[in-house]
Amino acid sequence: MNYYEKTLNTESVYHGSIIDVERLTVELPNGRRTTRDVVRNPGASAIVPVTDDGKIILVEQFRKPIEKVSLEIPAGKLDKGENPDHCAVRELQEETGYTSKNIRKILTINPVGAYADEVIHIYLATELSAGKSHPDEDEFISAKAFSFDEIMSMIEKSIITDSKTIAAILFAARLLKIGS
Repeated sequence: MNYYEKTLNTESVYHGSIIDVERLTVELPNGRRTTRDVVRNPGASAIVPVTDDGKIILVEQFRKPIEKVSLEIPAGKLDKGENPDHCAVRELQEETGYTSKNIRKILTINPVGAYADEVIHIYLATELSAGKSHPDEDEFISAKAFSFDEIMSMIEKSIITDSKTIAAILFAARLLKIGS
């Protein structure tokens, strides 16, 4: 079956500093028409930083949309035209203070494909060197190291609920052969 939806019209609903929202009129595979609201986002890079002793660095920060403090892997949005590799290196250093001698892309995800076009490029960083973080002016975050078992327990207890973090941790653990 052909599942493709042809876009017939695009209407700008909102233009913001991080997202844009569009209302699309589409033709469905059966010929009927409907609308789709789509959040446009420049994408992001996220990093799973693993210390030499196997700890994973997470950042703690308040997330207004969910009204709670969240534990997540370091991440940041792509600047216009920015290479995701460069964004990953930048965000690792800005949010945690760490730099890495070995950083590689491990995964690409669409966290909410039902209504947003965001793509997150996920990296694994090892051979870390500690340094001083310098978050953006509007970021109030702290970096903390956790064992894989601690992180898995927090995921199981719904303390960690961020989808990019959960996907990245599980995939990195598979690559590093951590856990069972």
